[in-house]
Amino acid sequence: MNKQPKASNPNSRRILHHANTLVVAIASIGIFVLLTLFLNKASEFQLDLTANKQYTLSDQTNTVLGRLPDTVKLEVFTHKDGDGELVTREVTDLVQEYAKKSSKLDVHTYSLVQQPELARQYNLSSSSVVLTYGKKSQTITFREMFGSGDSSSYTFLGESKLTSALNSLISTEQRKAYLLAGHGEFDLTRLTQLTAGLKADNTEVSELQLYQAGKIPDDADLLMIVAPENDLSDKELKLIETYLDGKGKLFLSLGFNPDMKAAWKNIDALMKKYGVTDEHAVAVDRTNTQLYDPLTVVPSYESHKITEKLRDGKVYPMTYLSVALNAAAEAPKGLTVSPLLSTSAESYGETDLAGLLQSKSEYDKGTDLSGPLYLGYAVDDADGNPKAVLLGTSYFLTDDQIAEQGNKDFALNSINYLSGNQSDLTIRAREQQQYETAYLTAPQARYILIGTMIVFPLAFVLIGLLFWWRRRRV
Repeated sequence: MNKQPKASNPNSRRILHHANTLVVAIASIGIFVLLTLFLNKASEFQLDLTANKQYTLSDQTNTVLGRLPDTVKLEVFTHKDGDGELVTREVTDLVQEYAKKSSKLDVHTYSLVQQPELARQYNLSSSSVVLTYGKKSQTITFREMFGSGDSSSYTFLGESKLTSALNSLISTEQRKAYLLAGHGEFDLTRLTQLTAGLKADNTEVSELQLYQAGKIPDDADLLMIVAPENDLSDKELKLIETYLDGKGKLFLSLGFNPDMKAAWKNIDALMKKYGVTDEHAVAVDRTNTQLYDPLTVVPSYESHKITEKLRDGKVYPMTYLSVALNAAAEAPKGLTVSPLLSTSAESYGETDLAGLLQSKSEYDKGTDLSGPLYLGYAVDDADGNPKAVLLGTSYFLTDDQIAEQGNKDFALNSINYLSGNQSDLTIRAREQQQYETAYLTAPQARYILIGTMIVFPLAFVLIGLLFWWRRRRV
């Protein structure tokens, strides 16, 4: 007799079904928890597919972030209505990239308009980033982070500025610069922004009356002579040359004297020591007369470590009453003389300085210098160590002009190069493409709304019902 298989117990089948459902539910929850933990752990991972790697921090930045000894407070003060969405996003996105790389950055973002009391504590008048480490702080305005480009692009200097500020904050190395006085030079009261920038870079500046001191102090890392009107004495020249023959370094930017050819015998001799001659002519640029007066020059950069980053970022200085300089055909033994700034071919050097003071300037082929002219040189020794920066202009360093265009950047780069603080000279600017806002028409907006709010959710519901119905039939 054939035995018929017993029918399965309905209760057993029901219990088995519920057990399977419970197992699947627990497994789903477990997978969800593990996936959440994995995504949280991998949140710092990103793949930069942009053409210029605009979301990838440089090796220099990663090194500085890795050296942060303690917490650095980083406060971002924004003003979207004043700066625009693009500028605000560039800066805040960059700050977030820094925060991802270091847990020692304590980042806060504030509205310049909604938190005016806090902004006043830092004397802020525009959108800025404030970095604080212990008792030291640095402020970088949004304006300093952007350079010009062509009609479809711009340059972003944010990484260079932030990394330089962080490096200066944590640096324990202090430098000392002396500003020569007694010859009609600009004093510290006219150079407060420059000296504040140098102090932030750990360089302290003090005035020096050489006749009173009798020598250049032993702790001098750098001697600055800014805008002398009158000549050095023979004794002063000898003291300065003695200092420079050792490890001394010189930053010399000429002032203006209508009788400079006869009056500046020792200043000219000091420059000649480095293979640079004063042409005793003021640069006149006829290409910028629609924007500025002819005595205001926007020079181009020559190739050098001081200017490389600024040239890439298209951040140019704007100089006034600039004296033309020239390098000797053969540099002094053991020295390399490199040009820094040059004018356009349409410029010329006005030699009639007395007439220039009376607003009389016209190119005289017989006596005036034809362009292009050189307005600055850097001098290095045989080992490539910096010895001097010689400039034919000083007005761009004053408080009322240093904020113009790239004046402050060029000044600080030049002085930091001499003092050995070159950490911020190597991070290139990022060239970004301009973004354009896309405006949707009413039908386009309606189609997107219907698709995202109705079509896609309904499609998922129908797919779910289909699977449920097929499982029921099985």
